[in-house]
Amino acid sequence: MKVGIVGGGIVGLMSAYFLAKEGVSVTVYDPAPGKYSIHAAGLIEPYRFDRINTTSMIAKMLRFMRRGVTEVRQLNKMWVVELLSSLNKSPPQEAWELMREMARLSLDTYAQMAEERNDFDYHNDGLLEVYTSEEELEKGEKEEKQSPFSPKFEVTEVPGFAGGIFFPELSRIATEKFVKRITRELIQMRVNFQGMEAQPNLKGYTLNGEKFDVIILANGVWITKFLKLPITAFKGYGAWVKGSSKIKNAFVTVDEGVAVSPLSDHVKITGGFSADYGSEWRTDILSKVTSLVKVEEVIERNMGFRPCSPDGFPIMGRLNNVVVATGACRLGWSYAPAMGYYASELALGKRSTLGYVSRYVDRLRSSG
Repeated sequence: MKVGIVGGGIVGLMSAYFLAKEGVSVTVYDPAPGKYSIHAAGLIEPYRFDRINTTSMIAKMLRFMRRGVTEVRQLNKMWVVELLSSLNKSPPQEAWELMREMARLSLDTYAQMAEERNDFDYHNDGLLEVYTSEEELEKGEKEEKQSPFSPKFEVTEVPGFAGGIFFPELSRIATEKFVKRITRELIQMRVNFQGMEAQPNLKGYTLNGEKFDVIILANGVWITKFLKLPITAFKGYGAWVKGSSKIKNAFVTVDEGVAVSPLSDHVKITGGFSADYGSEWRTDILSKVTSLVKVEEVIERNMGFRPCSPDGFPIMGRLNNVVVATGACRLGWSYAPAMGYYASELALGKRSTLGYVSRYVDRLRSSG
C-alpha cells in the first residue's frame, strides 16, 4: 500500500509514523518538514480545550484585542458562517468521549517515546495557569470543575499574582528537538521525504504525477486550497531565548495568552492568536513576561499558522481515497499523536468516519 502525505507539520509527521509502523510505503511532501509547527510552546495540554464557538471565547478575544495581544486581519468566510451558525451550540457527548480518548493517546505516546529515549526534552511536571484577577481565577476554577475532561487540578498561590491553577498531569517537550527525533525515525523506517510542495490531483489520487492508494491532507490552513472546509488561520509566535524563569514549571499567563516553558538549554516563550495569514512578525511577546523571565539573548524566533475549525475540534475524515487531518487550532501538538493514529486508521480502512469530527468531510462526501 502507498500513502502520500501532503504536509510535514507535526500532524503529517505523526501520520507517517503510525503508517510506517504498519509497514505502509509512505511519502511526505513538504519543502521544510516541521518549519510551521516548531514555533509552538510544546505544551502537551489536551485537557485545556477551548471551544471557539462560544460568546465567552469571543469576549475573551475582544479583551485580547483591546490589550493589543491579538488582532483580526483576515478570516476564512466559510469559517465565519459556520462559527455564527453554531454559536453556543454544544457538541454531542460522543465528541467529548473521542477527545478524551485522543487526549490520553497523545499524552501516552509522548511518554512512551521519551521512555525509549528522551532526546526531546520531555518533562512530565505539569502546567500552571497564572491569573492577575481573583474574579478571573474563580471563573477559571469554575470552568475546570465543569470541564468534560474532569482534569486533575489545584488552585495554588503565585507570588505577585491573584493565584494560579496547576494541572499536574500535563507534560511538555522541545518542539524542534522532537521534529528532529521523529524525522530521523521516519527516515530509518524508509519514509520518503520529498522536499517540495505537493500538486495533488485528488480525483486521480496523484501527487506531482505519482499515483497513491490513499492521500492524506495534513497541510494545516492550506487544506482549503484543495477542499472546501471551514478552516481559518490564527497565527502564533515562538522565541527561543537564553535566560531564566522565576517559575520552574511551564506556565501560561491567562491575561496575555503567553506561554513559557523552561527547558534544558533554553526557555521557550510563545504567544499570539491573531487571525492573520501574513508572514510579518507583528507582536512583542517577550515584553509581556518581563516580570517573570529574564531574557539574556534571543537565540531564534519563528511563527506558524494554527488551523482552526469553527468550534476548536479537529476536522478529520475520509473522502473516497483522501483522508483529512487538520483543524486542532492551538492544540496541534497536544493532539498530533492521536490525529496521526486516527489518520492512519482512516487510511488503512479500519475506520470510515470519526463521527462528529468527521462531519464536514462527511458533508463533502454526501454532496458529491
